[in-house]
Amino acid sequence: MDEAIALYRSALDLFPANHPYRPNSLSDLALCLHERYRKYDTIADLEEAIMFDRAALKLRPFGHRDHGKSLSNLAIHLTDRFLKNGSDADIDEAILLHRSALDLRPYGHPRRLNSIRWLSFALW
Repeated sequence: MDEAIALYRSALDLFPANHPYRPNSLSDLALCLHERYRKYDTIADLEEAIMFDRAALKLRPFGHRDHGKSLSNLAIHLTDRFLKNGSDADIDEAILLHRSALDLRPYGHPRRLNSIRWLSFALW
């Protein structure tokens, strides 16, 4: 896992701010850091994952095909931070992001069920 994270960081360095693959690299690195957080419970990994999620979301504005995916990833990671630290601001933001992602996924969308499940979990 450490090697994968190092490689994702190296890949990120290859893509300048305006490169079309940069959001994917940011998102992939965030997901890998989140997995390491889940495995080792290292809050610094979760904090960094959230930072990279936010950066990816900025590069995937409303209308971008992966905007909903970025909303969901950030919301999931904020929910985990809420579960760790109990910050109401984190869960409030996560719920807002999950609702926004769900709004982008109408009936019949392949990820709609996932959005409903994650929103339900955050509300619970």
